[in-house]
Parts: sequence; C-alpha cells; structure tokens
Amino acid sequence: MLVSFVASIVLTFLALRKLLNACRMESCMKTNVANGIPRREFIRFGSFAVLGAAVFSRAETNLLGATSESGIVPLMGVGYASSLPLLGYSSPLASANAILSPDPRFIGSGARVSVISAARAASHANAAGGIAVDALFAVSHRRPDDPLRFSFFSINGRADHDDVTGPVSFMIQVPATGGVPFVVRRLRPAVQKESTEQPSLEPEVTPLTLSLGNVAGPKLTRGVYVLAFREEDSDGMKDWGRMAIAHVDTGYVISGATFSYVILKVDYADEVQDRRHAAR
Repeated sequence: MLVSFVASIVLTFLALRKLLNACRMESCMKTNVANGIPRREFIRFGSFAVLGAAVFSRAETNLLGATSESGIVPLMGVGYASSLPLLGYSSPLASANAILSPDPRFIGSGARVSVISAARAASHANAAGGIAVDALFAVSHRRPDDPLRFSFFSINGRADHDDVTGPVSFMIQVPATGGVPFVVRRLRPAVQKESTEQPSLEPEVTPLTLSLGNVAGPKLTRGVYVLAFREEDSDGMKDWGRMAIAHVDTGYVISGATFSYVILKVDYADEVQDRRHAAR
C-alpha cells in the first residue's frame, strides 16, 4: 500500500514538472498572451496540483494512522539483552533501538524465535481482552502484502485467571529486503448489549520488524528481545536501562516491570539444528 502511494506521488510530480516545462515553452512562443500562465494551462496546472496534494495527504494519513484507529498502540517498546542470565542472576536491559547494526548471517541461516516467558500487568489481571503476537510468513501462493500469519503468543483474560501462552519456538526465513516481521494485536472485548455470552475480541494492531536495516524497526541480531505491551491508555513504562531480566526459581521475569510483556529469544535456525544433531 505504501509503495503504491509513493509511486502515485512520484508520477504526479513528474507530470507537474513536464507540464511546467510545456507551459514555459508555450508562453515564450505566444505573443498574444499576457505575462504568466495561459488560462487553459493554469486550469490544468491547478488540477494536477490539487491531485498531487490529495495523493500526498492520503499517503501521510495512512502512514500516521497505520497502528490503531482507536489511538491505543499495543506495543509500547522493545527492550534487548545479549543473553539470558543464569539462575540467581540478572541481565541488564537496553532499548532495542540502540542496537547499532544487524546480523546479515540470518539471511542464510534463518531465525529461530522462542517464547521464553511472559506476564500480564497486575492492573489488568483477569480482565477481559489481552494481547496477541503474530509472525508473518512470506509464502509463494500469497501476495507480498498478504503474508501467512502464525499466532504464536497471546494473553487472554478470564474470570478467574489469565491464559498465557507457554514456551514455544518456530523457525522463519529472513529475506535480505526485510527481517523478521511481527504484528502485535491488542484484544479488546466488543461491546454487546443485553448479552450474557462471552464478548468477541476486536484487535488493534502495531507492526514490528526485527530489521536487517532496509525497513524500519529494531535491528535483528542474536539475543533476547522483550516486547512491552499497552492494554490501556493509562499503561506506561520507565526507561529500559532501569530494568533487567532476572532468573528466579519460577523462571525469567522483568524486574521493575509494571506492564504486560513477553520475552523472546532469537537465534540462528541452522545453529540450533546443528547443536541438536551433535547431541545425538
């Protein structure tokens, strides 16, 4: 969609440039026209200008409003640590945006993404709705703008508990033109009047790409990524540098976190397979 809008803008302004050159040549040749653009050419010029402005306005609106129509963006931020800590220790976090360069080895090896741990904010415990994360797979039988979605993680509130996805891992190819793409979805209960049935869930989405540098997003490298979620407007977080991944008896947690989150480990797909073969 973005590519088509940009193409429309480029074509429109190329047409404007060509028309301006034509107007200048015609103005020089005509002796019976006063200084300025002839009326007929002025009308044509104005029409193209309005069209160009409309195309640009539409493209800008789609870019700025790509995350959520309601104004709630479900992804607050992405943290990063180079590795998981040993039991009883912790690994400091930093913003994933601080990663200086991506790792091109993922192009040949592919990536293995593993869900290590997750937790829901105490302020949203057992509340209806939640968060889901999908991985986007480019497959040959689908258009590039219609990838296959794999919903590998979710937090869903129930009356007496929260359903949280357990440990799971998957492999995904990493194209040189992109990275590892995800979609973060906020699941909110739909309003239903006079109904005792469980309300359906309507999503609000934010795209996220662990990038090789050709698209926007935190750089893709080996390590541990933490996705911080926003379920309501009131949700917030402090600086990543003031938090850490701690390894406690019950697993991995984010110390100091007051928000819902998931911890993901990203590694080379082929190296994980090599270690498994060596262990046999």
